[in-house]
Amino acid sequence: MKILEINKFYFPKRGAEKHFLDLIQLLGKRGHEVAVFSMQHPKNLKTRWSQYFVSAVGYTSEYSFWQRVKGIFRGFYSLEAKRKINQILDNFQPDIVHIHNIYHQLSPTILFEIKKRNIPIIMTVHDFKLISPNYNLYHQGKLYSRGKNKKYYQCFLDKCFKNSYLQSFAAMLEMYWHGVILRTYEKNIDLFLVPSIFVKNILDEWGFPMKNVQVLPHFIFENKPIKTREIRSEENTNKFALYAGGISKDKGVETLLAIFSDLKGLKLYLAGNIEDDIDILKNQNIRYLGFLNQTMLSSYIEKSNLVISGSQLSETFGLIALEAIAKGKPFVGFKSGAYSEIIKNKSNGFLVDNKKKMAETVKNIAENKILFNQEKIQQEAIKKFGSKKYLEIFEKILDSFKK
Repeated sequence: MKILEINKFYFPKRGAEKHFLDLIQLLGKRGHEVAVFSMQHPKNLKTRWSQYFVSAVGYTSEYSFWQRVKGIFRGFYSLEAKRKINQILDNFQPDIVHIHNIYHQLSPTILFEIKKRNIPIIMTVHDFKLISPNYNLYHQGKLYSRGKNKKYYQCFLDKCFKNSYLQSFAAMLEMYWHGVILRTYEKNIDLFLVPSIFVKNILDEWGFPMKNVQVLPHFIFENKPIKTREIRSEENTNKFALYAGGISKDKGVETLLAIFSDLKGLKLYLAGNIEDDIDILKNQNIRYLGFLNQTMLSSYIEKSNLVISGSQLSETFGLIALEAIAKGKPFVGFKSGAYSEIIKNKSNGFLVDNKKKMAETVKNIAENKILFNQEKIQQEAIKKFGSKKYLEIFEKILDSFKK
């Protein structure tokens, strides 16, 4: 089958991109013909489809003032995106289009162009942009629940997006434009795939139309089976917990730095791009690895004693937790979002209520007061989240759209 995969970034920036890239690989190995539509970026992987990518826009300091202004307008409409999507549709002529994150960088404009050709569109939902201007439903240290029933003006009043009146105003207008006036996603997307029951329940609670929503958890590739006994810290002289992802305040990295700064017996390794003005402590317990490619990241996960996250966001899935248990490593995080659909206390990790409990749990693991069976962790992960199981369900979905 000819499948056009679409996402705003074509490099492993965060969990959404990791799933996007893994799926392209999985579908290609299965024999499907896959094309890619994305945005130009210096970190993009090489692909013959890059000639169709739209120009770069964004909102962080890496983008110019003009690129940031252009990005605001692209969220509403883009002639460039309209032209480029039609070019790749003419060239590739896909049987189906599968989109991931497209909102500002690629423009929802492309959905109307695809639908004009009567091509089915599937969307994997990676955040809450469909229902709120605040796409992660987290603001000022807590769950952001204002704005239900399409009261998007609350976001502007609360500065719910980037803590900025200007950016919140633009995000609010975009929601009214695509969510209320044009009903862009509701009209054009044939099926919404959500990675967790948690996301499905949130969408339902916020009044999103549920008739075309299906739960399909993300997947992991089947790794080489582990043959070990238990994780024993004394067997590893360089004991460390690994954090992988955006080095940002919203991901709770500052919480992890505070926990590990004076923890004995276990270091904290940080892997990822620094996205906020976070001062990584010059501390013998803290080591910043920078951004790691997938091979290097996998190696560090295998060598770690555990994988950890300080995020208290409404995580739609928690792919890093899945990557950890796929290699038999326990995961420690907060009780937030969809983590509870992956992690079970004492079985493959711990989910805790607060910072104090997290510090106690990490300390107990470091001192071998809590032990895990790596082989069992991995076996159960593959059984529930293996790529073969995902592909079986995904291909049934593709077959349902065959003309």
